[in-house]
Amino acid sequence: MNIAYCSLLLPEEKKLSERTKKRLVGISVHKVTKAEIEGIDANLEKPVTIFNIINTLNYPHFPTLMFKTEKWSHTCGASDIHIGYINLFGIKYITQAHNLYKRLNAWVKSKKKEKCVVCVHESYYPAMKAAYKLKKKYKEQVVLCLNAGDIPGKTYGVYGSKKNLKQKLIEKFVCEKIMELAKGFDCFVFVTKNMAEAYDVQDKPFVVVECVYSEPEYALENQVNPEREDNTKVIFYAGAIREDYGIGHLLRAFSSIKDKNYRLIIAGGGAAEALVEEYAEKDSRIKFMGFISPQEVYRQQQNATVLISPRLSNLEFVKYSFPSKSVDSLASGKPYIAHKLPCDPEEYADYIQYADDESDDGLKNKIIEVCELPEEVRAEIGQRARRFIIEEKTPKKMTEEIVSLWLHMCEEC
Repeated sequence: MNIAYCSLLLPEEKKLSERTKKRLVGISVHKVTKAEIEGIDANLEKPVTIFNIINTLNYPHFPTLMFKTEKWSHTCGASDIHIGYINLFGIKYITQAHNLYKRLNAWVKSKKKEKCVVCVHESYYPAMKAAYKLKKKYKEQVVLCLNAGDIPGKTYGVYGSKKNLKQKLIEKFVCEKIMELAKGFDCFVFVTKNMAEAYDVQDKPFVVVECVYSEPEYALENQVNPEREDNTKVIFYAGAIREDYGIGHLLRAFSSIKDKNYRLIIAGGGAAEALVEEYAEKDSRIKFMGFISPQEVYRQQQNATVLISPRLSNLEFVKYSFPSKSVDSLASGKPYIAHKLPCDPEEYADYIQYADDESDDGLKNKIIEVCELPEEVRAEIGQRARRFIIEEKTPKKMTEEIVSLWLHMCEEC
């Protein structure tokens, strides 16, 4: 079985975050993709071939106008390609799709009549278009797999975003095309079972893999900080600063805590930044850090008393996405407070500290309850959750079903 993996990895050695003039998007997708590839390789006799698009902001927000096609290797024995493209609005999608198709076509040709699986990680229009065109040409020789972490369009990722009419029309067109192209894929990897219905592909083979965790190189294993001498309780949130992600809910809940020893640290960016700054001006216990590096996020996690996600269950998109924040937070070794979401597998209830209800008071009460536990109890909660992630959600374990799906598809075709 020959595997081509179409990804949106952001190579660390290219220092993309340092070079961009705005926030670089796609960091969480990069982490998940990298972990999944690690696991898939571990379940195969030879590594996958990666066809990667280094997808950045359009020029001039990112200073590079032309990305050249480059050969590289993600692991020993692999022969991978970074797809070249022109980094200008509109032309970017066209050149990405064209150049990816050209490279995929050459790859399939080199395999003679052998079965080839082409997996597109994330519902990214240029990659899906190139893969769909390839399927049209090679038909049964090529099996297309869409590995989707969300649903494009109104069900995910647009709440709280400020877009002009042109951007909205383009987004609508691209999202509609993505949903059309998805129906031409043969099998799917979803993060929740509800995604099959949203894509309208319930009748096609799919597996559900909500997460894959691989310890980042900068992580210090089993680091747990001693109780602070001044008894300060630090609640840390890192992620999108948006109302639909519950940021207002978190601010209201925290502000209702009267204890001066409590601190709320928020990192990230988004449409609700002004709201965070407004609360921080009124309450000196609230600190807004803006965008910080993954390494700094990890450092802040280790310095925190608890980690938190205020995302609520009442919005449609939470049925179709699994927050990578939950996995990273559970793996940190610190207690993780959140609300129970429709996307959460039942097994997570033993490790996430769920609030009793989704009111501001419900979240406030859970924060106080966990923060006031003895340090050794909090440490045990955190370490127990960490063991669950690093032992049960490993790349190799979590991708076994993906590889089995591909083998089944190759046998069926």
